[in-house]
Amino acid sequence: MTSGPGLTVLVTTDPQRRLEGARVLPTPRLMTVSVVGALAYLEREGLRGATLLLTWSLPDLDLDQVRARTRALGVRVIVVGGPPLPGVLSAPDLAAAAALCRVPVLTTAAPAPAVLAGPVAAPARSGPPLTLIGASTGGPRLLATLLRDLTPVGAVVVAQHISAGFGPNLTQWLGTLTGGPVVTASEGLPLQAGHVYVAPDGHHVEVGGGALRVRPGRPGQEHLPSIDALFASACTHRGPVTAALLTGMGSDGALGLEQLHRAGATTLVQTPQSATVPSMPQQALARVQPSGVLDPDGLRAALRRLA
Repeated sequence: MTSGPGLTVLVTTDPQRRLEGARVLPTPRLMTVSVVGALAYLEREGLRGATLLLTWSLPDLDLDQVRARTRALGVRVIVVGGPPLPGVLSAPDLAAAAALCRVPVLTTAAPAPAVLAGPVAAPARSGPPLTLIGASTGGPRLLATLLRDLTPVGAVVVAQHISAGFGPNLTQWLGTLTGGPVVTASEGLPLQAGHVYVAPDGHHVEVGGGALRVRPGRPGQEHLPSIDALFASACTHRGPVTAALLTGMGSDGALGLEQLHRAGATTLVQTPQSATVPSMPQQALARVQPSGVLDPDGLRAALRRLA
């Protein structure tokens, strides 16, 4: 189940950040200088659905302890500043964190059951890296930002919701921006390092056995391509997987991202306030605490490290 935005607890030793927190964070809110004190307060009061904001440089910050204690409480954790961390939401600043605080907190004691498939065990990550990107409204312009001059070490697969007839133009345009080949995905095409693959018009694209799987969809009856289907198909990929969910309307991608996160992938979500349409990032954040919640600049930097 989920609850609406509850208490926000900001832990910082910086007086300027406390002033900024008083200005931008939603109410009710509490500010303190001690992680240990904040955790003790949340445990004592039993405040499920609260959000704990931790600044990166806190002297008593022990993330392993924070994860264990907040998971039992049903409390969301957001680290403000610093690099993305597995299993913890991150935000570049307090303004971005404030937007995340307004997204309802997932308060189930255990992860919600996967809809697309059964529970997935984390596979060995010893093969070639794979990067997946899902986007809808506002996606093409952001894809241009993220892929410009990118020379990926592994393969990149893009699922962009797009009207019929515009797929070839998107592929051709992105091909003028990146540092490697950009091609339209086709059935059985092997995944090659350094290549970017774009889903074709009216079709779904998935990955399996080191190759692309492409099948026709039902125009007007479902999202084309399905971001959920692409993400879920990569849960058994043998190499490291990075998945980024970008701007868009609706909830496509949220379930697949949750599955990938549970399978051990690195999961990235665009900050809702930087999205042209924030629905898809918001829906994902309501289901999972990804490896990072990043603005376009942060996403671009992350893909250069991970793709």
